[in-house]
Amino acid sequence: MATVSRDDWTLHRKGQQAQARHKNKVKAAIRENLKDVITNEGLIVQDGHQVVHIPIHSMDEPHFQFNRSKQQHIGQGEAEKGQVIGQADDQKRNADEPGDGPGERVFEAEVTLDEIEAILFANLELPNLKPKPKQTTRVSAEEWTDVRTRGIQSNLDRKRTFIEALKRSVRKQSAFQISQEDLRFKTYDEKDEPQTGAVILAMMDISASMGEFEKYVARTFFFWMERFLNKHYPQVEIRYLVHHIEAADVAAEDFYRLRESGGTKCSSVYELALQLIETEYPAASWNIYPMHVSDGDNMSSDNKLVFEMIETLCQRSSMVGYLEIQSHHYHSSLSRVLGALASPVFRQVRVSSKEGVLEALSRFFRSADSSESTEGVEGI
Repeated sequence: MATVSRDDWTLHRKGQQAQARHKNKVKAAIRENLKDVITNEGLIVQDGHQVVHIPIHSMDEPHFQFNRSKQQHIGQGEAEKGQVIGQADDQKRNADEPGDGPGERVFEAEVTLDEIEAILFANLELPNLKPKPKQTTRVSAEEWTDVRTRGIQSNLDRKRTFIEALKRSVRKQSAFQISQEDLRFKTYDEKDEPQTGAVILAMMDISASMGEFEKYVARTFFFWMERFLNKHYPQVEIRYLVHHIEAADVAAEDFYRLRESGGTKCSSVYELALQLIETEYPAASWNIYPMHVSDGDNMSSDNKLVFEMIETLCQRSSMVGYLEIQSHHYHSSLSRVLGALASPVFRQVRVSSKEGVLEALSRFFRSADSSESTEGVEGI
């Protein structure tokens, strides 16, 4: 006969509770260090096949701690309202003096790429993504639809199995035991789901004016953009375009490795993007997302043509993005020209440090009706 225990089982869950606390600490540490984590050079160079170490404060069990420094505190002596109650030892000591007090224990937790992506991509989405009837494809998806008495062990429904065994033991007034007839297995059916067609035109400036810092920030931005799309929009196509004076359509491997020289003519890559839209990705069938990253050091005589081409792209695209990388904190001539472009689908961001990659991703891949965040990134 089955019995029901009324013991307080919360006393037996300290391990699970400690594990949950640790996971929450890790998530909080990832959020606090996210700007630095996503620009980790080793992570980018090795294409994400690496763990990242993040400092996390130690998690001591609750305990009584005596006052080591014997300083004033609440409940000791007389005090008046507004009076400062003591000072920490490190505030009393001069900056040049060595410390003799106990430090705070901090350890480094290993964080995988999946854990980083879960937090980084949580609020990102392709803006203005709309159904395109001429380009809507169907992809296979699994849906759990039924429970059966036969199946593979990995699909065992433990909860339903336990309930069936309990019902049988009560019905037969026998001892609780799970037998073969109690086993229940989840089953699924494959169904087709519509998938809207979308294409990203990733455009990167590789001219001589793009120094090591600019190229690193550009590659970091595109690296995480590609990871985000592959994870949440696996059917989206990505075309890789590079340019200096001339533009070229290249493979993904070459996109991240090419090192060129020469001048900058941004209109060349926008002209190539318009040609691809005209010949391969008509706006009636595709959601189009041109994303251009440059230092803005463009030929002055070319800026007007760039403005006109971006205006045309805005009429055919779901979103047009321009990311300008400027380590010297000044606006380029191109950014000043584009400042006059008023289109609801045009988004422009200027970053001056590698930590700005996080906010750039948030600004470009936010929903059309969400509020715009400006922390850490300057909008042009």
